[in-house]
Amino acid sequence: MRYCVVNGSPRGKSGNTAILLESLVEGIESTGTVEIVWFHLNDVRDRESAPKAFRTADVVVLGFPLYTDSMPGLTKAFIESLAPFEGLEDNPRLAFLVQSGFPEAQHSRFVERYLQKLAQRLNAPYAGTVIKGGCEGVRLRPQEMNQALFKQLCELGVDLAQGGKFDQARLENLAKPEHYPRFLATLFQLVLLLPVTQAYWINQLKKNGAYDARNARPFVSEN
Repeated sequence: MRYCVVNGSPRGKSGNTAILLESLVEGIESTGTVEIVWFHLNDVRDRESAPKAFRTADVVVLGFPLYTDSMPGLTKAFIESLAPFEGLEDNPRLAFLVQSGFPEAQHSRFVERYLQKLAQRLNAPYAGTVIKGGCEGVRLRPQEMNQALFKQLCELGVDLAQGGKFDQARLENLAKPEHYPRFLATLFQLVLLLPVTQAYWINQLKKNGAYDARNARPFVSEN
């Protein structure tokens, strides 16, 4: 079996998406002899070769982060590049992984529906979508703190390799919490006002030269 693993994160190999995909691939590889071909879409060469490899794969696993309820442009461009294969016979099985900093799975459900429809339009068997929120800290915290998450992803990789799709019960368990009780919303809003909560994001803004423009509203008319 030939698996094409496509990482749609702008952070490439150093991002959370790559880390999660690696655990998924570990489970796939544990089932026997398979061929794994990686594509990181933030690399120009991979971005050009990934669509060409689509038809040569038995299974394509596409993983990407969700930024404020939107997939990265790199990921969308890759999906659009698959248009010539729409409706063809023998398209590869499609599996997806969507991770985000939002802790609640409900933020990713709409893109999950989109991915289901994408598989249908491509006439490709749909293997399911792994959804996991609260992932911004995965690459920052000690790896022993991620072991339970990695184990669940590895098990899903085994499911995909052995049964051709993700186990639904495992998907639902991994995705928790689906949403928080409403009474917690006020508490979260207060916590977000604390300097310690904002420190990481302020550092990211400064690191990327965007701190001075943090309150910019480029699409709001001044009239």
